[in-house]
Amino acid sequence: MNSVGQVEIRRGLPELYRRHAAELYYEGFRQKFEPILNSPEQGVAILEEAFDPELAIIAVCQAQLAGIAGLQYSGHDFVSFRTSAFARQYGWLRGLFKVLLLYFFFVERGSKGELAIESIVVHPAMRGQGIGTRLLKAVFEFARAKGFGSARLEVVDTNPDARRLYERMGFVATATHRHPYLRRMMGFSAVTTMVKELG
Repeated sequence: MNSVGQVEIRRGLPELYRRHAAELYYEGFRQKFEPILNSPEQGVAILEEAFDPELAIIAVCQAQLAGIAGLQYSGHDFVSFRTSAFARQYGWLRGLFKVLLLYFFFVERGSKGELAIESIVVHPAMRGQGIGTRLLKAVFEFARAKGFGSARLEVVDTNPDARRLYERMGFVATATHRHPYLRRMMGFSAVTTMVKELG
C-alpha cells in the first residue's frame, strides 16, 4: 500500500474488513488499550464484536483497508463494547471491570446537533499521504448531509501530528482535560476536545 491515488473512500465497514479493522484499530490505539485489554489477541477479539459497520467511513487501497473513521451520533457508537465478549476473554467479574474502565476513560457523548468522530486511524504504511485528510473530508460531507452543524473529536497530548492535522482542517480546541494519573499507565496525561463548525 503506497499509492495514495488509488485510495477509494467508502461508507460502511464490509464484513470482510472487520478483522483487519480490529487489528488496525487496536494498533492505532495500543497505548490506550493495552493496559486494560492486556494483549493484542484479546483486544482484537473484543473489538471485532464492538464495531457498528454503519458508523464507519473507510479508505481502501488495492483491496486492503488503509484507514477508518468511526462516528458517533444520536446515541449510536461505532465502538460499543459488549460485556459478553469481555466475559468470554476474561471471565464475568474481570470482564465487567474492564468494560467499566473503558467506558469511564474513553466513551464520550456528543451534543445534540453535533457529530462526534470517535476515532481516525490510518495504516502505518499509508501515513503522511493524505488519507486522514480524505477521511475527514468524507466525514464532513456525511455530517452536512445529515444536518449536523458541527463535528467534534478528541486528541491526546502525545499525538501532536494528529492535532496539527485537525487544526489544518479547521478544528478549534474548546477544552482540555488533564489526567496526570494516566501518564504512567497509559502514556498520556491530557485530552483536548476540538470542534469544527460545518456551516
